[in-house]
Amino acid sequence: MKILTQFLAATALVTPFSTAYGAPPAELCKALRGFVESVQPEDKREVAFHTSWGSNFKDAPEPAISAKRCTHNGYEPAKVVCAYLMEHGYTEFAGINVKNSISCLSKKTKFAPMFSLNGGEFSFSYGSDNQGALIDMSFKEDPQIGGMVFRVVADGY
Repeated sequence: MKILTQFLAATALVTPFSTAYGAPPAELCKALRGFVESVQPEDKREVAFHTSWGSNFKDAPEPAISAKRCTHNGYEPAKVVCAYLMEHGYTEFAGINVKNSISCLSKKTKFAPMFSLNGGEFSFSYGSDNQGALIDMSFKEDPQIGGMVFRVVADGY
């Protein structure tokens, strides 16, 4: 019985990681690809997903254990990405959002099951040699409002 209890406890701790580190969610990929593919040549669009774990944002007066917000600058395809992230995006393990997004847009990129992403900047292209977008992703602390910000910038060509 003791071994079964230990196994169940270990499974409960690992479950968020094992499901999150598999294939990225199809709905996220659809939203991200729609966003990136909508960016026209010579156009640049951005979406920013802010998360805070353990407290609220600096500009929010009420206390909170976690918080999230998303900036889409009124761009409809970015609103779809924000809607997905606001409903399904990770707050405590926000690096999972970044890893899933990279895997969505760079299909051959995969991460090891226990790979932890706590920050970074990533650049790659999406599309063909003739049409697509240069993608810049960043995941870092936001000194202005607190927490972390995951930013996706698509620069069309």
